[in-house]
Amino acid sequence: MKFAHTLVVPVFALLAGCAGITPPSADKLSALPVVVYPAMPAAAGDFVYKLPASQPIELRILADGSALAGNVEQTVSARLAHDLFLHKRWASEDGRTWLAADKLIGVNLSIVLPSYEKPGPGEIHLTVERKIVE
Repeated sequence: MKFAHTLVVPVFALLAGCAGITPPSADKLSALPVVVYPAMPAAAGDFVYKLPASQPIELRILADGSALAGNVEQTVSARLAHDLFLHKRWASEDGRTWLAADKLIGVNLSIVLPSYEKPGPGEIHLTVERKIVE
């Protein structure tokens, strides 16, 4: 039996929010402290989170559940082609022009388990697309 799902990863769905809401002003966001990955934000207070271009960003891959003999965890790293600034449901590449995160970055996850139709290794495929083209 072939098992394949395509999902929109909830990270950017969570950030997306309502399309009709206007982003905070660039002046307001530029006044906030910028926390640069991999640093963790302070416990209190508002901030902008920056994922720097070309710096490795660690991604944890987890698999668990009652059908597995044991849990699986692996860490891989990826690098962004452009800086990415994040504030709640908003995203920016320059820290000045802000869009709803799902208007700037699209994320798609597909999973195919080994099956009768596709014997051999399964596949987890994460596609991260930049929606703004210069």
